[in-house]
Amino acid sequence: MINNYKKIALSVAKGFTLIETLVAVLLLASAIAGPLTIAAKGLNTSLTAKDQVAAFYIAQDALEYVRFKRDTNKLSGGSWLNGIVGSGLCSADGATKCIVDSLQDTVTACMGTNGACPVLKYDSTNHYYSYTTGTVSPERYVRTVQITTPVGGNVSEAALQVTVAWTGAGGIVHSVVVRENLYDW
Repeated sequence: MINNYKKIALSVAKGFTLIETLVAVLLLASAIAGPLTIAAKGLNTSLTAKDQVAAFYIAQDALEYVRFKRDTNKLSGGSWLNGIVGSGLCSADGATKCIVDSLQDTVTACMGTNGACPVLKYDSTNHYYSYTTGTVSPERYVRTVQITTPVGGNVSEAALQVTVAWTGAGGIVHSVVVRENLYDW
């Protein structure tokens, strides 16, 4: 009789039921899905942050170049906005956006469709962005510069705004805007 009891007990306890197996698989899947979702969002955020840092540097380049032109003009005794604002350049009222190319030492008005500025190219050999050499990067950075003078009636002040826009992951358009006021010292 004891022998029969052992046989019955062994046949009942041989494995899991289908429901127990499904519950175990569900728990395992949910334990893995959470961290993978967090990792994917973290990767996307870090890629956006990388593009944003590059955009800030591209905007800073234009800002520094306009400052350099202003300082060079003042030190040589010329008009402080010479070569920056004028015919074929940035308009004084900020309506005409312009291209600032620090590598070519030029400032020109954007002549694209509806005054749109061209996409910057990335030179992977020398690691810089320009309008003349390199290939269009996947981010497709577009830098626009606007100068408005006078500011509040002050003819010795100009408002400089640099906007860098790019297309990120999933086709989402991002932009960075840097503003500064320049003074005729």
